[in-house]
Order: sequence, then structure tokens, then C-alpha cells
Amino acid sequence: MNKTRRWKRLLVIIACLPVLLPALAGAVTGQDLFESEVSVTSQQPDERKAAMKRALAEVLVRVTGQRELLGQEPARSMLADPARYVQQYRYYSVPDSRPPQLKMRVRFDGNAVRAALQQQGASYWGSPERPDTLLWLAVEDRGKRFIVAAQDGSEVYRKIQAVAQQRGVSLVFPLMDLEDQSKARFTDIWGGFFERVLEASGRYNPSAILIGRLNRAPSGGWVARWDMQVAGSSSSWSDSDQQLENLLQAGLDGAADRQASRLAVSGPGVSTGAITITVDDINTLAAYARVNDYLSSLTAIRQFQVEQVAGSSVDYAVQLNGTLQGLTQAIVIGTVLEPSSRGTTGSYRLRK
Repeated sequence: MNKTRRWKRLLVIIACLPVLLPALAGAVTGQDLFESEVSVTSQQPDERKAAMKRALAEVLVRVTGQRELLGQEPARSMLADPARYVQQYRYYSVPDSRPPQLKMRVRFDGNAVRAALQQQGASYWGSPERPDTLLWLAVEDRGKRFIVAAQDGSEVYRKIQAVAQQRGVSLVFPLMDLEDQSKARFTDIWGGFFERVLEASGRYNPSAILIGRLNRAPSGGWVARWDMQVAGSSSSWSDSDQQLENLLQAGLDGAADRQASRLAVSGPGVSTGAITITVDDINTLAAYARVNDYLSSLTAIRQFQVEQVAGSSVDYAVQLNGTLQGLTQAIVIGTVLEPSSRGTTGSYRLRK
């Protein structure tokens, strides 16, 4: 089959699909956002309910990006009966733990959780809107200085990975190979000279950059300074704590809160009318399917359908949750689409 015939066949398939797309747009991806593990001492019903409540509270913070939501509606009503949102749960013993540790892993129904939040106008931070965050973390621990590298096995690496998983933050660490070492030095990070660090970040093509400086005081306590760039915005903050885990938790809480404030989508109260977006460089059925799967996964899109096909460009009529700016921010941090060379609002092209 030659290229012309293949494209004609693609147009026929496209013409048959628009009626199905609105249903697909409600699909939830990144189901790991709705899983949580909590420690328990028994499998008794009362403790099971309490454990489900703790697990759901963690999930609600993760998918809204707002820890303060736990004391507000709809979180309070949802936490009063967490079992109604449970899809499955299981108990397991932590291998080689002394004394033996029992945990319960809970998976919640993502569609039900999302619907409950958005029906009451709460924000929702979906998986596609979560940027891969490149973390440059310089640590000074009583004279020992190092930059945390990918898979370096250090205590700081293990603990911050665990915290990131809890908050749903996707961290990427530098390799700290010869290329990184030639561009980004400990003194650059520690002294706040970030130009070289940002240059070294280019090879990772990150959607967000987080730079952290951890200092262990002689008394044993920790101090941290954080700088972050995401979605065209930069921010800085600092924390201190006696415990390293608490300090890392506060740091990633700050990062997640700032990301969510720009990238989370509010409920139906701020939805808009239909707009049109154009996606270029859709040359195959596989490319078309890739674009539609991606649009279906975006929280910023309520529903969409094909409006027109012209050559390798497809116009989509899109109903938004939120604003066009919110959709644009979500797309910019993603890996499927990018702004097209047309330079017009709502024009994108498929990434190679």
C-alpha cells in the first residue's frame, strides 16, 4: 500500500472516531497516583478502616497538590468513608524486617476520586501534568561534600526518593559523569551560581529543575535552601529541621505545592467553551493514535473531537477544564506535543 492510499485509509478511520473521543477524554492515567502503603499492626476491621483513611489522605494530597485540603470539603466527607473509594487492598510482611513489620497496600478507584473532587470544584493534578523534575542536590554533612547522583545509593538519595513517591513527584538525578562534573561543580550549586548548573541541565531536557542545598549543622540539625523553575516560573524557599526525613519532606512538599499551583486543574466551576487547537506532523495512523491517547489523558481537557483534517494537520474542537493557558502549560511540560512554528495560539506539532 503506497503512502497516498495509507493516508486515505487514515482519513476514513479518523472520520469514524470522533463520536468515541469524548468518552475517552475522561480516562485516568498514571494509576500509581491512587496507590498508597501504610503500616499496620493487625488485620482487624477497625485498624483496617483507620489505615484506609490514612492511605486515602495521602492520595488526596498527591492528586490535588494541596495538603491543607485535608481539613476542608470534599476531603472530610471522603475520609469519613474511605472504603467506598477502595478498589483493592492487600496485606504483606516487609521482608527481613526486625521486628516483623506488617503493611497494607491500598489502590483507590481513580475515576471515583477524581469525580468526587471535581464535582465540588477542588483542584486535580493528573499524571500528564506532572513534570519530570531534575534535582541538583548538594549536601554538606560535617565536612563531607557531595552532589547526589542517580542511583548513588546514599542515605539522602534513598530517603528523598521515598518522599517523592509519596507526593507523586517524578525526580530525575544527574549522572554526575565526566560531562556533568566538567559543567556543574559543588561550589556552583552551593554558592548559588546556577548558570553553569542550568547549562548542564540541557542534556536531560527537564520540564522542571529543582536545586537544593542541604547543610548539617554541628548540633546535628539540618538546614535546606531550595530554588525551582517550572512552567516559566521560578521560586525559592528554605527549611530547617532536626530530622533529615522531615527536611526532605518539607522540601518536596514545597516543590509539589508550587508545581500544583500552576499545573493542577480546578473543578467544573471554571470550565470554558469549546476552542480549536491544531496539531501538525500527524503523518501516520500510529501518530494519530499517539496524539489522541495523549489528549485523552490530559486533565485540562474535558472532551474533544476531530474538526478538520488538512494534509498532515488535524484540527480538534476541545472542551476545557480550566483555561487555554492551563492546557498550554500542561503541553509544554509534556513529551508528546510542542508549540508549532506557526507561532499562533493553540498550534502544536508532534514531537519527534
